Amino acid sequence: MTPSARTAGPRPRVAAAILALALGAAACGSDGDDNADADARSETSGPESGSGSGSSEAPTLTIATSFGIDDLDPLANSFWGPEFGYVELLMRPERDGRPTPWVLESLTNVDETTWELGLRDDVVFDNGTALDAEALVELIGYMNEHNEGFAAALDLDAVEVTDDSTLTLTTTAPVPNLANVFADESNLPVFDVAAYEEFLASGDDPAALIDLGLYTGPYTMTSLDDQTAELVPVDDYWDGPPALSALTIKFVPEATSRIQAVQNGEADIALYVPTDAGTTLEGRDDAFYVTGEPTGTTFSVQLRNAGPWAETDVRRALFAAIDYRELATDVMDGRASIATSVFADSFPYAVDTQETDLDLAAELLEGAGWTGDGGTRTRDGEPLTLRLLSYPQQPDSNTIAIAIQAQLADVGIDVEVSDVPDLTEAREGDDWDAAIVGDSLLSFALSPEDGLRSDLVTGGDQNYMGVSNDELDDLVETLSATFDEGERNELLGQIQQVIHDNGLWAATIMRQPAVVTNAEWRGYETPVANLWVTASTAPTS
Repeated sequence: MTPSARTAGPRPRVAAAILALALGAAACGSDGDDNADADARSETSGPESGSGSGSSEAPTLTIATSFGIDDLDPLANSFWGPEFGYVELLMRPERDGRPTPWVLESLTNVDETTWELGLRDDVVFDNGTALDAEALVELIGYMNEHNEGFAAALDLDAVEVTDDSTLTLTTTAPVPNLANVFADESNLPVFDVAAYEEFLASGDDPAALIDLGLYTGPYTMTSLDDQTAELVPVDDYWDGPPALSALTIKFVPEATSRIQAVQNGEADIALYVPTDAGTTLEGRDDAFYVTGEPTGTTFSVQLRNAGPWAETDVRRALFAAIDYRELATDVMDGRASIATSVFADSFPYAVDTQETDLDLAAELLEGAGWTGDGGTRTRDGEPLTLRLLSYPQQPDSNTIAIAIQAQLADVGIDVEVSDVPDLTEAREGDDWDAAIVGDSLLSFALSPEDGLRSDLVTGGDQNYMGVSNDELDDLVETLSATFDEGERNELLGQIQQVIHDNGLWAATIMRQPAVVTNAEWRGYETPVANLWVTASTAPTS
């Protein structure tokens, strides 16, 4: 999965107030001239709209994000591409979890292990090479060999050309969620394998990838450094002219700086903004907090199964001590839903398993030998301490971490909060006990089995927690081979109960997707699966 990742402090309400004051100060740092500029932008269109310069026929867009893009390597960094319109997938993620064709024209389930892939006849890479059936067979085979996560999800037996625009794909086992596999940005980016292999053989620096025209998206990248990426529309894009005349991505690590970039006219949209911005920006006319329909994303608590946290009752006690209502209603100022399940309640298989119960938490800790008289609990002279990670790319993670720090103190758990620059790197080590992660048990294409397999199944590629539970593994394996929706929902209910009973994972809040925009882009629709820019993305009147 993609980028979701990356000190101790006061009680949650105080922490929220401190952050609100900081953002408020940043917001109020814009002077009258900045407000006048924003007003002027909102009243113009054509070449003066947006923060860049474009033709009179199409607007421009500048986005400020917290995550940088290292290069255009399809194996290492292509997952950013679908998010910003320069890489495409075979299937497109949808809000209901049922992907629709994207580069494919059709995906047909022939039987439990046979699928027919219909390919559009007008798709070409930016370098002019056609994406035909043979090229797609080569792509699927190449990624099956070089992407372990994709190979595990695909269970490929064979893929063959049926005719110029049709492939037949067979699997060694049923893969009912194949559409979701093809719609996940971490699995199968559409790229020119032959051109990429030629690049690898040349030994060129990865910076040279920008000139190869590897992808099929509506936009192509013309420059990239550690601060900015510049993209332009593809003139002969297969699905018609893209809506923007230019796209700029600015890499801005600090949340307040991203918001200020919008206020100062240096960006149109800021991504990964703290929820408190919704309060601090109220009544302003130079930046707007824009939310959309929830899509199941959350901030999870991920517990490393080591030390005291390897014990089921200690993990269960921690999750029982979290006040999920306070996190959503008070800490997030009502701009999130209360997490009663590991899945959003909009999904038919969600089961309410998360409940705050301080008496149960105390009972479980006492039973595990952790005792105390109001302070930090101890066992054999050792304090019960939780090293909890947050990361600046998702600023709400630190706010939630500080709130949980205060909540767990009420049951005698001492929490040390650390904001780390690279959450993935930190979780690959052993100097942590838990992390607040912008994550979900759904894949980017909203597939539950893919998310579960990645995060909680033994040996999963993002199972940094070290979870290994035979019952859970067996249930997820059965789910992954089950087509019937009723049976799948029943299995997912059992899976959620196992997660709860063993204290394996918890959602802290169910968050509303949000961005900060200028006046021109105030009608921006927050997307599913972080597809921030598509061929049709444009300001609305």
